[in-house]
Amino acid sequence: MLIDPQVLKDTRTDTESVSQTWFFGLFRRKKSHGALLNKIMIWMFGPLFLLWSVGLVITYFIAQNIANAPYDRTLADHLRLLKHEVEQQSIMNGIQLSPSAITIMQGDTTSMTHWEIRDANSNSVAGDTHIPLPENWAYEEDKLRLRNETSNNQSIRVAYIWGGQDLDGRPFLAVVSQSNEMRATLQQEILTGMLTPQLIVLPLAALLAGLGLTQGLEPLSLLQERIRARRANDMSPISADLAPAEIVPLVAAMNSLLQRLAATHETQRRFVANAAHQLKTPLAGMRTQAELALREQSPDKRNASLEQMVLGSERATRLVNQLLTLAKAESVENPHLIASDSIDLNELARTQTSLWVEAALAKKIDLGLEPAAQPACIAGDRMMLAELLNNLIENAVLYTPPSGWITVRVGADAFSAYLEVDDSGPGISEQDREHVFDRFFRVLGSQADGSGLGLSIVKEIAEHHGGSITFMPGGRRNGLAGGTCLRITFSRIPHDQPA
Repeated sequence: MLIDPQVLKDTRTDTESVSQTWFFGLFRRKKSHGALLNKIMIWMFGPLFLLWSVGLVITYFIAQNIANAPYDRTLADHLRLLKHEVEQQSIMNGIQLSPSAITIMQGDTTSMTHWEIRDANSNSVAGDTHIPLPENWAYEEDKLRLRNETSNNQSIRVAYIWGGQDLDGRPFLAVVSQSNEMRATLQQEILTGMLTPQLIVLPLAALLAGLGLTQGLEPLSLLQERIRARRANDMSPISADLAPAEIVPLVAAMNSLLQRLAATHETQRRFVANAAHQLKTPLAGMRTQAELALREQSPDKRNASLEQMVLGSERATRLVNQLLTLAKAESVENPHLIASDSIDLNELARTQTSLWVEAALAKKIDLGLEPAAQPACIAGDRMMLAELLNNLIENAVLYTPPSGWITVRVGADAFSAYLEVDDSGPGISEQDREHVFDRFFRVLGSQADGSGLGLSIVKEIAEHHGGSITFMPGGRRNGLAGGTCLRITFSRIPHDQPA
């Protein structure tokens, strides 16, 4: 099973709505990092403008309080002066303010203070009767109250206080009012002085921040240009020399991906090369036999050529199946990705051994099975493990001479379980044991019709299942030295524990 290299696609984020903002469009010089730059700016300036809006509201109230404070103190002083003047007179005889009090109360045309005196029954005694009073007001001795009101379509500030008594001991309410025009002018001046620097500095700060971000992201553009300039088959690592420290992990991840793609590409290349090399011989033989069959006039010779074609096609089919199995085993990069079914090696060995009984009888080989005394369960892929055992048994059948024997064993202990194939064949020398798991390696002098892929497949499948391969002493069935015995050991799953 071949694994095609994955195609990396450039995904661009739609930033049309963001680009409508005037300062965002200025920084979108590189479309490659426009989305990232705009996203950073949104998260930078979005909260900043939100805080700025909140700051405007706070500034407005602060300016209002600052503007009200001096005028409220003046108005309170006028109210206390009025109260003091009335306390020196009798409200029943009318109220006459002293010349100095009148001068202070009049002020100028924009800050003139109007006043009024009311008795305990809320009847106006003296002063301006047009000053509005609160709808609900109670007697609070010496408690100065301030409020905004409207009189004659003009906003005014009203202050009033209870607790004064005239010479006759009669209580009275003193009220003064003043126009808010001067307060509004002062408030506007304060707001102008506070907000003008902000309106100038904030756009400049946004401009400088945007330029800084653009320059800061410039290494990304350089990295992108270097990647785009690479050839399609260039799987070499990307240099991180010019990349910022924050991008180095991304470059490392890309290099890891390139390494895996290179390994996959190399696996495919080897597969194609091996398949072409190994299929060339049987296909050439089949073509030769077909040409001979076409030229032969004798039916017997023609049939013999056709039989050779059938044998050649069987060898080619078996070779293709082994190549596909090897490619599938090599494509599994992580052993944990293998399907973890609970597999009883006793059952697996019994099923797969029975498939080779007919081939063994045809060669007069005694094929036997020695199962473990108890279930020997491991975790893994059933089809791949079956292919592993099939290749071991096939190698034994191919290399064991007629009238020989083959034994498939299963064993287990507390922590491991193993498969073992023992035969009475010619055996494998010590120097050849290091190479028998290489692809297409065949022992010199062997007359068996094999492809040299069987043990390579066994090794790949065993490694991906976390197993180990060991050469055991051969010929143990009859107590004689010789033969080959290969043991594949796996981690065991306890019988009462699911996979």
